[in-house]
Amino acid sequence: MKASLYLVSLCFAAGIGATEQPVAGKWITDLHGQTLTDPQSSGFTWRHDELIHLGDNSAAEPMRNKLLRINPHTAKLNAAPLNITVSESVLNGCFGELFSKYPDFESLTWDRADDTVFISVTEDSSFVQLSADCKAKYGTTHSTDFPTLLVKIETDSTLSRAEITAVRPVQFPETAQVGNAPNDGIEGLAIDNSGNLYLALEQNAANAPMIFKTPYNKAFWQQDGYVKVQDSGFVLPVPDNKDHPINGLDYLAGKKAGHTGYLVAAARNDDQLWIIDLSQQQAPFVQKIAYYAPTPANSACPAYEKMVQTAIEGVAVHGDTVYLVNDAWKKHYPDNIQCPANAAHFNKFAPLLFSLPADPRWFIQQLN
Repeated sequence: MKASLYLVSLCFAAGIGATEQPVAGKWITDLHGQTLTDPQSSGFTWRHDELIHLGDNSAAEPMRNKLLRINPHTAKLNAAPLNITVSESVLNGCFGELFSKYPDFESLTWDRADDTVFISVTEDSSFVQLSADCKAKYGTTHSTDFPTLLVKIETDSTLSRAEITAVRPVQFPETAQVGNAPNDGIEGLAIDNSGNLYLALEQNAANAPMIFKTPYNKAFWQQDGYVKVQDSGFVLPVPDNKDHPINGLDYLAGKKAGHTGYLVAAARNDDQLWIIDLSQQQAPFVQKIAYYAPTPANSACPAYEKMVQTAIEGVAVHGDTVYLVNDAWKKHYPDNIQCPANAAHFNKFAPLLFSLPADPRWFIQQLN
């Protein structure tokens, strides 16, 4: 066992690092065992004992509009990437031009009443414009000129097909002052056990992250009007007015009977997870994380090397395990290169899969 692997293992076992939890990653690999080339991981969720991945529109073209099925234990793909098609009704609607191209998908979750339905959300759509008629119908978003869109992706139980069959624009409260910033939109989605859909905004006009919510039920996709979200009012652990965006979100069930549960939010720029109590009975727990990338076993490098730039953008919770995936920030991802044997992975913007168990300290006030 190499020295750094022993150190990381010891930290996990002993619970060392109250302010910074070390987490060792696995390179996500394709069916041939090769690391992925630039999938720009942004959507991430758990379904049927596997992790489902969706990249944004800055991914390498072969990785755009694709669902990836990832084995959570090995980080290897379970199948070839699945192309997402678009229904004629969506292509012929107000937002058809966007979906005839490469939408900027930024999150992924699934319908708790029908797990053949995934839900995604678009962010930067500034490269297309609404027609005059559609602008009159959907132009009052209190945010960007082209609306943020919630997207219904229909699949089957074996995930042999995926099709976008419905789209709804989001209208934010005017008082939220979301701002007209196309690249500072919704970056996280989560559904709780009470039928609430949460939308995490990267940051508003005041440079602050926010979390909105709306009811989600069987009638949600039967409508084509605005999804009028409400400010959740959650107090977030934002230390100042600098860049502390939320870039991933999922729901974690409560640890005490009757408790409504938690949201696990990824604060990408801070290498933190924010554990947000939906009941607001306790302040959010801030979990600082140190991310480690593995190196090849036959290299002269330590088994793991600490990353200097990770950019977590996907959060998926299953039971008491939190899974994370990073969206390689192209400008800074090569800054991680330390071990020469890892250079190729960082230069091709290959993502890593991380996981960690829910820490009892996250819920200490609820368990007492």
